[in-house]
Amino acid sequence: MSLRSFVTRWWAGEGGAAAAVLDAALLPAEWAFRGIVRARNRRFDRGIGVESVPVPVISVGNIGVGGAGKTPFSAWLVARLREWGRTPGIALRGYGGDEVILHRELNPGVRVATAARRVEAARELVAAGCDVVVLDDAFQHRRLARDLDVVLVAVETWERAPRLIPRGPWREDVTALARADVVVLTRKSAPAARAGEVAAEVALAAPGKPIAICHLAADRLAPLHGGEVRPLSSLAGMDVLAVAALAMPGPFFDALRGVGAKVEEDAYPDHHPFSAADALRIVSRAMGRPIVITRKDAVKLRALISPPAAVWVLEQAVRIESGGDVLDEALRRALEAKPK
Repeated sequence: MSLRSFVTRWWAGEGGAAAAVLDAALLPAEWAFRGIVRARNRRFDRGIGVESVPVPVISVGNIGVGGAGKTPFSAWLVARLREWGRTPGIALRGYGGDEVILHRELNPGVRVATAARRVEAARELVAAGCDVVVLDDAFQHRRLARDLDVVLVAVETWERAPRLIPRGPWREDVTALARADVVVLTRKSAPAARAGEVAAEVALAAPGKPIAICHLAADRLAPLHGGEVRPLSSLAGMDVLAVAALAMPGPFFDALRGVGAKVEEDAYPDHHPFSAADALRIVSRAMGRPIVITRKDAVKLRALISPPAAVWVLEQAVRIESGGDVLDEALRRALEAKPK
């Protein structure tokens, strides 16, 4: 078993005796991490070190280490702002490079700026004429003041009492949701009924916070190098190799199995820098079977895997199932905070 696989199972409570030993050994480290997070947040709560820009800033983030759908939701939000006649720009750290390319593909013509200090990226966007800045993955990046904090919670990984890094896949406790302006529950493979259950639990953890539910639906398959798209259901009964470099790849694999595909999993670390050797290994492992990858990984693998290998990209549709009105209202308030 790889280290990544072990950590994923351990964080899910499935690591057996070795995981139990690690749980006990790393408890002091988790306590220390919680203390550091609390001290850091108190500092920013007092406004120390916070900088601002003259246009509305909307942050999309989460309290887990990944898997909540920040990039597709941010792209949806940017498209929404464009529908309203705004000129949004996207600011992000740019770790791994894949999100930068993906945002440019999802919203052609929208400016994307990257910087370790998000305020520098935001200022670059303002100088380029953007009248609103969307921050992708910035709930914990509090140095840049924001007018709206949208926090995503993945239904599949929700816990009422989560374990924080390094004992679990959470950056902050659920009490951090008190800083959110809107909480958006995202679901991929989880049923709608489960989203309703989580919504009730989040409402208890963060009283009074507006809650929306978003389905990041596995929508269709697109050929890696262009061509006719096909319905996801076309995989029913087929043997496929599913490749994913995600923080939480489980819902991706579940979506394929959900339509009846016979899936062999091939998981890599989040933001994995695929190489030519990786691509050769993937094609060899597929042994002529169709390969299904995520949109996030397609931006890296497109230049590494050539026809005749059959590679399909799973595309997602962002569907707001409930709370769309409160989400729109919060967006409009943020835009009105700094009028054009």
